[in-house]
Amino acid sequence: MESSVHIWRIVGWTVVAFLSLLIPVFWIGHMTLAKSYALGYLVSLINIVSSLLSIRWAFRRSIKTFYLVVFGGMMLRFFFIAAMVYLVIAVLHWPLSGFLISFIVFYVFLQYQETRYINTELKGNKSTRYDQSNR
Repeated sequence: MESSVHIWRIVGWTVVAFLSLLIPVFWIGHMTLAKSYALGYLVSLINIVSSLLSIRWAFRRSIKTFYLVVFGGMMLRFFFIAAMVYLVIAVLHWPLSGFLISFIVFYVFLQYQETRYINTELKGNKSTRYDQSNR
């Protein structure tokens, strides 16, 4: 339950940051830059939320399943990012700068939050899984 609240808290703070930066981006570059900025944010948000949900699910499984989910998810998310960059460049013809700037800024912040989430989960699981029979 606590991990779900943590995930929604992360999403909430990034939505606030996204909306507060959307107005200046729209003012500077008009609608196409704002669209590419929004798409960059959405790609990074979808990427990290799917990662957090899959990692939360994998923590309750065996170590082999955990590593399969983590590394397999990284590979799938990489292909998703590549497809979105291709979509922006080749299909939509939106400004790449708005997409890349918002994607990188939000992705770095969300990766930091993902790392904190994993460390928090590991600390919580360590206390419950630690074998204290060797005392």
